[in-house]
Amino acid sequence: MTRPDPVGLRALFVNCTLKPSPEVSNTAGLMAVSAAIMQANGTHVDEVRADHHLAPGVQPQMTEHGAERDDWPTLYEQVQAADILVIGTPIWLGDKSSVCTRVIERLCSNSGELNEHGQYTYHGKVGGVIVTGNEDGIKHVAMNVLYSLQHLGCVIPRRPTPAGPARPGPGQATSTRDPAARRTTSPSATSPS
Repeated sequence: MTRPDPVGLRALFVNCTLKPSPEVSNTAGLMAVSAAIMQANGTHVDEVRADHHLAPGVQPQMTEHGAERDDWPTLYEQVQAADILVIGTPIWLGDKSSVCTRVIERLCSNSGELNEHGQYTYHGKVGGVIVTGNEDGIKHVAMNVLYSLQHLGCVIPRRPTPAGPARPGPGQATSTRDPAARRTTSPSATSPS
């Protein structure tokens, strides 16, 4: 079997951490592992932290609908340029971050647009999710984000969910541990095929 050639592909990793820049983001730590694998195989990787001012709403430019400021159009340019879209989110109270919800809502705001071939804007993009946290709920969060991405038109590969589970409760974060001690698992890897 011939391996696909990832050279020339672009991946965009969107970090939906709740921590403002420049604080250390555990989600960024796990996303860096996945990004490094893609880069080592010839994929160009862009990373963006979604701590921009993304106005609430489901229109492509919310300033046209009363918002004073909306940074989404700039972020959306990066989404358009990507072949692979990976959303990274921590788990808070058993669910994805509020920033992740906002990013998905804003992705939806452009879902009715067509590309140069007359296809919906996310047609042919590959979607994935990376989840970090010390709570149960990785599969729930992955299910929610991946359903949203496929509903918008992204292709979802089999087992697309690297996750960095830690023990419940306080403890050392994934991004601050010794790199040799980091674990990257796919919660669906143990599921029957």
